[in-house]
Amino acid sequence: MAAQPPSYKTLASLSRMNLLYQLQSRGTMTVNDLAEAAGLHHNTAREHLDRLINEGFVTCAPQPRDSKGRPKMLYSAAGGVSTELGSIRSRKIEAAQERADQLRRMLPAGQAAVAGCAGPAAQRQLDALDDHLDQAGFDASIAANREQLHLRDCPYSEMVKDHPEVCGVHYRLIQGVLEQADGPLRAVGLNLVDAPHLCVIDVVAIPVARDDEPAPSTPAAPRAVANSGNLPGASRPGH
Repeated sequence: MAAQPPSYKTLASLSRMNLLYQLQSRGTMTVNDLAEAAGLHHNTAREHLDRLINEGFVTCAPQPRDSKGRPKMLYSAAGGVSTELGSIRSRKIEAAQERADQLRRMLPAGQAAVAGCAGPAAQRQLDALDDHLDQAGFDASIAANREQLHLRDCPYSEMVKDHPEVCGVHYRLIQGVLEQADGPLRAVGLNLVDAPHLCVIDVVAIPVARDDEPAPSTPAAPRAVANSGNLPGASRPGH
């Protein structure tokens, strides 16, 4: 059996998923606050955070202070476009583009992009997203209507049974990948159609404004109604 990729192993840990969930939900935190929120010893939390940092899911920076002494480290869930030269997330995007010819299984024959959007920027986003999902262990494809992403046979199904918030963590990671790849595509909805066997991500293309036009507003938060434990922005059939 082939070894699982690093991202899969990183996200397969419930403790690491819980730490990432806390950061996504609460924002920037210290390791002590994170350890308390996740019910972990601070040394254990630090080890898990190092793994998340190495995979580009979490960032850390020293807390600004005027006094002398060693500053506390502040941890945050990676989000938005990283402008740091050589950042882990940027390198992942570059590597995904290099593997694009082999990693475009998401794109059915004759379908080059999400509906209403084509071009190199959108293609770069799809390459990055395909690479992320492949590394995380998902079987993904673009729906026939080219407005949705289908995720089948979730590799974390056992974890999701008792911890549905894990779905929300993965959804936010998908949003972050599209934002980091810096193009017009955005993930705007998570629908647990037959979770964990099939989940659907709504994807839209945001028109890019010209230099003489105001930038278009970002779509509102996921339109679906939350109804699955702590999972934000998700819906199931009939709700």
